[in-house]
Amino acid sequence: MRTGDVIDGRYELADARGSGAGGVVWTAFDRKLKRTVALKRPHAVASQADRLQFRREAETAARVQHPNAISVFDTVDGDDCWLVMEYSPADSLDKVLAADGTLPPERAARIGVQIAAALAAVHAHGIVHRDVKPGNILVTADGSAKLTDFGISVWREVTRTEDGTFCGTPGYTAPEVAAGRPATEASDVFSLGATLFAAVEGVPPAGAGGPGEVPARERGQREVASPRHAGPLAPLLREMLDPNPTKRPTAHEAGRRLEEFVGDWKPPSWSTAPAPGRRPLWRRPRYRVAAVVLTLTIAATVVAVVASRSQADVFGAELVGDEHAADPCALLDPAALAPMGPTRLHTAKGNFNRCDVVVDIADGKELDVEVQLLLRKRHPVQGLPFEDEGPPEDSGNECHRVVMLGEEYGIQVSAKMPDPGVDLCAVADTGADTVKRVLRRGVLQRRSTSLPPDSLAHVDACGLLDRAELAVLPSVDVSTRARGFGHWSCKWYSTADRVGIHLRYDQHAAMSPIRGDPIRLGDHETYVRSDAARAECTVIVRHRPRNPSPRPTIDLMVLTVRGDQTGGDRCATASLLAGAAADRLPR
Repeated sequence: MRTGDVIDGRYELADARGSGAGGVVWTAFDRKLKRTVALKRPHAVASQADRLQFRREAETAARVQHPNAISVFDTVDGDDCWLVMEYSPADSLDKVLAADGTLPPERAARIGVQIAAALAAVHAHGIVHRDVKPGNILVTADGSAKLTDFGISVWREVTRTEDGTFCGTPGYTAPEVAAGRPATEASDVFSLGATLFAAVEGVPPAGAGGPGEVPARERGQREVASPRHAGPLAPLLREMLDPNPTKRPTAHEAGRRLEEFVGDWKPPSWSTAPAPGRRPLWRRPRYRVAAVVLTLTIAATVVAVVASRSQADVFGAELVGDEHAADPCALLDPAALAPMGPTRLHTAKGNFNRCDVVVDIADGKELDVEVQLLLRKRHPVQGLPFEDEGPPEDSGNECHRVVMLGEEYGIQVSAKMPDPGVDLCAVADTGADTVKRVLRRGVLQRRSTSLPPDSLAHVDACGLLDRAELAVLPSVDVSTRARGFGHWSCKWYSTADRVGIHLRYDQHAAMSPIRGDPIRLGDHETYVRSDAARAECTVIVRHRPRNPSPRPTIDLMVLTVRGDQTGGDRCATASLLAGAAADRLPR
């Protein structure tokens, strides 16, 4: 690409402004609207699948309209993928620091309050920026600051590894991301804290060093860096830089705290007529006296605030959004469980509405912390409140907590371990607290990678059996059909007795054996498990698409018939129904 080249018959390239991890940025003249814009394209060549993901991500980014975030105007995906963005002639914060040296805490707070507000807006749309740093913050002479470079978020499928993780820029990367975990809203907050730390201290929290030294320190970071020149900003910076993501404030909370530091000052982009200046909070005599009282009463205050906030946690069903796109793994934080032992995140264990963190406890034992997105019942049958598979009877080896989202959804957190040597309910409480913290940030994060096209996730479970086939169980009322979350399970009930049918999907490790007695249902690989004590029989059918996408798991269709049948065999009935449903699976 050269100066003067015209992109999409409209955008005339002017100057190459720079190149980073996400791609190359140019200034360009929009011939149609007669304005200067910024164009960015990724380094990598995009495939057709990448282009589809690029368009979806760009559409999401374009919905973010905030005075302190560079706006996304348009996309071009001809021979190359281009992102068309608002142009700002301002200098980046890293150039300001190189020219002027470190900033006083008050000026850093003024920049921080604006970027925190932009991040809060970004997070509310389910976007994680992934590369907050001084080079991605533009600062004008009048004090306005803007967050830029959404290319890292938009092109994560083009430029990142398969699991969507991104290690960001050394010096500004959260420890959990440096260790290989996916970036989250909490890691964005860490990066903003590291940016403000560098602004007032001269170096980021992990210090300076060679290309390998800083990332190594970040991966092993266990203590919060101690700022020496941050003054009244120091306590907030320590919280934003906490190695435990669940203990960091949200972007909204950090912005509110920063507003207290800047007093009545408002960014030019927030108000055309700023109120007369007032001394920042920490410089007022009344604040200095109150600080002494606060120190004496802080423990009681924290308890009262936590109790009050817990009672005020009311979440709406709208936080879920598209059920297929909602990411259950975004509700778990492996770092919160890391003190108990090494953690492993399982994104494909059970149905598509589920995610697990497995903790390796001493003596070879494993603790499984599971989260499920559940749909509440919509029919009069009594029992558990959810259509999806609920918790089993209490055996002492599991503990469950549920966070409700309006009248439609629930999020179940389960801590499971055979012969537990830990307090499972305390672990479940920790998981539920993490869920609530995520929900307070807004819309549940979207999946970083779409479900595979050949997955059963795209098949409505309720559509696999029709009225004629269900007639094999006359007491079952077809009108009681109840779908589960994402249409990934379906139940049919009897209103006269306890007979019921449950059809659901399961993700299974491809190299692991399927438990049950093998049989053949037509050309379907099938396994049967009978449980007389629970009065049920389960038939498991392996899904074999003609052109399977490469992945470490396979999909199973699982059908269970429960209850006492008159003059019938549960397993014969379950096999008959499973065979009919399997014949409707896509090939």
